[in-house]
Amino acid sequence: MNGFSPSSHLLLTIAAPLVGAVIAWLIGSRGVSAVRQSAAVTTLVTLALAAWLIVRYLADPATASGLPYGLVEFPWLTEGIFDVRFSLGLDGLSLWMFGLAALLSVTAVFVSWDAIKDRPVGFYVLLLVLEAAMLGVFAARDVILFYVFFEFTLVPLFFLIGIWGHDERRRAAVKFFIYTLTGSVLTFLGLLTIVLWHAAHANVVTFDIESLVDGTKIHPLPMTAAGGWLQMVVFLALLAGFAVKVPIVPLHTWLPLAHVEAPTGGSVDLAGVLLKLGIYGFLRFSMPMLPEATAVAAPWLFGLGVAGIVYGALVALVQTDLKRLIAYSSVSHMGYIVMGLFALTPVATEGANLQLVNHGLSSAGLFALVGMIYERFHTRNIASLGGIASKAPWLAVFFMLFTFSSIGLPGLNGFVGEFMILLGSFQRAWSGVSPAWQFAYLVMALLAVAGVVLGAWYMLWAVERAIFGGSREPPRTSGHGHDAGHGGHGGHGAAGTDHDRCDLRWYELCAVLPLAVFVFWIGLTPATFLAPAAPAVRKATAAPAAAFAARMQAETTATVARITTP
Repeated sequence: MNGFSPSSHLLLTIAAPLVGAVIAWLIGSRGVSAVRQSAAVTTLVTLALAAWLIVRYLADPATASGLPYGLVEFPWLTEGIFDVRFSLGLDGLSLWMFGLAALLSVTAVFVSWDAIKDRPVGFYVLLLVLEAAMLGVFAARDVILFYVFFEFTLVPLFFLIGIWGHDERRRAAVKFFIYTLTGSVLTFLGLLTIVLWHAAHANVVTFDIESLVDGTKIHPLPMTAAGGWLQMVVFLALLAGFAVKVPIVPLHTWLPLAHVEAPTGGSVDLAGVLLKLGIYGFLRFSMPMLPEATAVAAPWLFGLGVAGIVYGALVALVQTDLKRLIAYSSVSHMGYIVMGLFALTPVATEGANLQLVNHGLSSAGLFALVGMIYERFHTRNIASLGGIASKAPWLAVFFMLFTFSSIGLPGLNGFVGEFMILLGSFQRAWSGVSPAWQFAYLVMALLAVAGVVLGAWYMLWAVERAIFGGSREPPRTSGHGHDAGHGGHGGHGAAGTDHDRCDLRWYELCAVLPLAVFVFWIGLTPATFLAPAAPAVRKATAAPAAAFAARMQAETTATVARITTP
């Protein structure tokens, strides 16, 4: 084992799902059971490899200095002025998201165990390919490689939604694909501009992310009218793709439809990992490479984050479909992460980075459990549910746990991230801003606190009616056992309630129990997860925070001069 280098370990972890996909394809003729067991073994092996890699990362003292761990580099195009490499490695920004992608892939397989009977080979192959793409995007150290993985996540999810989704699956898949592809093309043009700017000053065309970060510090893109406001233009290009991925309101309209129509396994990966790629993009590219533009845009993106919090919560309050309610709750909770990131205070940005993992755990758990409820009762209509706690007590226990995690109950993971974000946002409101912005920041921070109350309202209201309340028997349906207005596609069982085995089965327990462990682990010992990421987060946000402070100081000086000048 000592000869197993970190680079080989990282490469094997990313390759394992692809090998598993090939195996699942080859044994497809043996039936559904063989395929899903193969997929489960693959994701469990990948998770074990990822967990071991993370342990090795944490034990290596060199990682504290910010050096990438498990660095893999192969020449890709190194002729003449070109220096393009196949480069992979982990650092504090990517460590926990890499592990989360491996963990939620296990959940996605087990939650689909009995739900997918139609074309299972294709389904599980696509899930495994999606896992490899998610792991790759967080490990990529080269712009081209990052973009390849970034775009490739669209392909398997497009087919997962379009083939195994519900009634409006094709419309949801097409809308998801158009929104994300259009935004990411603009993002690629922005990244290419950064590469060309660096090449013009360094006489070498490199796509290495660390070299580009250093290069933009030495030769920053212009932020003046004489330079065509190039830095701001590039920032907006990157924003187009990253904001759609988050999604930031008003670019969110594809998300509720995609969540509602996706199969449960697809919803788990979408909510838990893929929504986080936008925030990761801001931390990896926009903030360290375009600090002045980030400083200019920060108050407005902070405001859009708050708008997402309130809007998502208010819309969730009026939902009658349990899965759609949780989809809009994701819009609201991602608003907190956007808000924390662009508060540009250390405590808020570190809280936002932690909340990426927290939201991934709670939202994936809730979507998994809603899928289990749908399998039993063939409806997601809150008014048609009720009394689930008496029929499936363990299902109710886990639903309550992830609900409390989502609304930020102290002692659970969601509390830590949201508290840090709100504390850092109030710090921003009380200091470090000009008088012109101070009132606006304070109002926005108070609105975010109101969002916490709204979040508890709509989640507890849904739990009271669907999980507790009077026992209601959903109406029986014909055909494939799908209720009117909530159709599906995936080979569900007979219509009506599955009374004889209503509580959690072993594979469903395997899907949610690991998530519950981390909900408590992060909530009770948050420093374990904050400390490894903190240096990388501070490094990524240091330049935009300094640029923001300089802008606010200049505005304050100008305001004082206007007031004191006779």
